[in-house]
Amino acid sequence: MKKLLTALLAASLFVSLAQFGAEAKQKTKPKAKAKQQQIELKVEKPQNIKDLEQTTKAEPKKLTEEKQQEQLHLQEAELKAQEAASAKSNKDKKASKNKKETKQNKEIKKSDKVSINTEPGYMKEKVFYIKQCDNIKIAADIYVPKEFDKTKEYPAIVVVHPSGGVKEQTAGLYAQKLAEKGFVTLAYDAAYQGESEGEPRYVEDPASRVEDVRSAVDYLTTLPFVDKDNIGVLGICSGGGYAFNAAETEMRIKAVATVSAFDLGRARRQGLGDSLTEEQQKQKLKSVADQRTNEVNGKAYKYAEYVPDSKREIPANASAIYKEGYEYYKTSRGAHPRAVNKYLYSSLDKQMAFTAFDKPESISPRAVLFIVGGNAETAYFSKEAYDKAKDPKEYFVIPNASHVALYDKTQYVAPAVEKLSEFYSKYLSNHKEWVY
Repeated sequence: MKKLLTALLAASLFVSLAQFGAEAKQKTKPKAKAKQQQIELKVEKPQNIKDLEQTTKAEPKKLTEEKQQEQLHLQEAELKAQEAASAKSNKDKKASKNKKETKQNKEIKKSDKVSINTEPGYMKEKVFYIKQCDNIKIAADIYVPKEFDKTKEYPAIVVVHPSGGVKEQTAGLYAQKLAEKGFVTLAYDAAYQGESEGEPRYVEDPASRVEDVRSAVDYLTTLPFVDKDNIGVLGICSGGGYAFNAAETEMRIKAVATVSAFDLGRARRQGLGDSLTEEQQKQKLKSVADQRTNEVNGKAYKYAEYVPDSKREIPANASAIYKEGYEYYKTSRGAHPRAVNKYLYSSLDKQMAFTAFDKPESISPRAVLFIVGGNAETAYFSKEAYDKAKDPKEYFVIPNASHVALYDKTQYVAPAVEKLSEFYSKYLSNHKEWVY
């Protein structure tokens, strides 16, 4: 009996222990599962964009709509920040440009002084101004009479240099001589040439050259000692063609004169004396077209010469203007380091499209004067324009002078200056009652 009770007690204890163990096991399993779920949630939830990219690469699943919106907002915020930075950069650039232009304008106003470099009969000062249409700084020399009084107003003359020339050569000579006669004169370097700015260098574009004339008139009207109603223009060689062409539509020019006028467009198209055939013209244009294609595809610029670079390059049958052009531009007679004797070849088509004297009759009632050398083979340019022009007009021949001799030879320049002084004195003060 005692043995039977002991066995029953042991069996009861075993069952209780088994039940307790089962209950403990059931309570422990949910906690472990919860812990596992918590770890998995941490892996699936990215903390930033970088984690999102890494998670996407590791597990290529579609983003939820909420995450897509979050990413979109972040991208928009980044784009707005970039736009704000770009706007600030543009604003800073504009402010810098305005500051530069203000400084340039202050420099321009300094030209009112005109009180240095005294020479017999005139005073000279270098000035700079902005060519408004393309924002290019133009370098110029302004000349005034020796007895200059800045409280007075003077008639003024713009002097335009030949193609390939600079303001210190024949243009400067005529500017000096006319200043000695009592005029304010301005000789400038064309845009892209000489000391003036402009890229690429040595472009000879007639449209730009004509605009240079207008820009020079613009500048003169800003000077308190210039009579704005009495501005004339003088052009030498192709500068004469540019000056005349500008005057056809620039009504602020009250009188226009030329010395050895040259229609560069006609000469480039048809040759001197209209000697080129139509086929030769087309060949030139084809060559220019090919060069333009080369340049736009990254090849080097090509340049052409105005006159031979050396005496041995002068052809045996060369014209007198070609031979004497070499002597003036390439020897001590008239050479200047900034007159480099070249132009951008790809601008030749622009030259060929130009006509200097297309409407000579439109100048009237403003006066025109053509001065030519008696031996100049280019005189026909001036004579044909003179014949088409209306009064008042003059055609003045200087005996024995060649085209280039009128650039600098004293025996020919002196009578030319006397005639110019007489012409401007008459017509820059006698137009108040003109009817346009």
